[in-house]
Amino acid sequence: MAITYGMSVKEFWEDSPDLFWAYRFSYYKKKLEEQEIFNHNAWLQGMYICESIHVALCNCFGNKKMEYSKKPYSSTSNNLEEERLNEQELLVAKIKNRVLQVQAIKGKEESSTTKTRDS
Repeated sequence: MAITYGMSVKEFWEDSPDLFWAYRFSYYKKKLEEQEIFNHNAWLQGMYICESIHVALCNCFGNKKMEYSKKPYSSTSNNLEEERLNEQELLVAKIKNRVLQVQAIKGKEESSTTKTRDS
């Protein structure tokens, strides 16, 4: 078992027994990190597949043509959050602009109806 953890036979027989536990702890920590990396890569691959299916279905059945991502997804969550915030800010600005347009149209309609009533 010590060999599985990466410990040499000489270290096992001649060094402190605590060294065995250090190797064991290090081995399991490394396995946990490898599992987390594997899970992240599997999740990322699933996101790429999901996006490709989404783009394909939207292009087949939708009116608006979509494109697959030009860049790979960022591995840091900060960049993703920044991109989402930027997209949200753009959408909020578009909505505010549209609300102003609707209010301007409504204002013109109200002023034209009051002028016809006054006449």
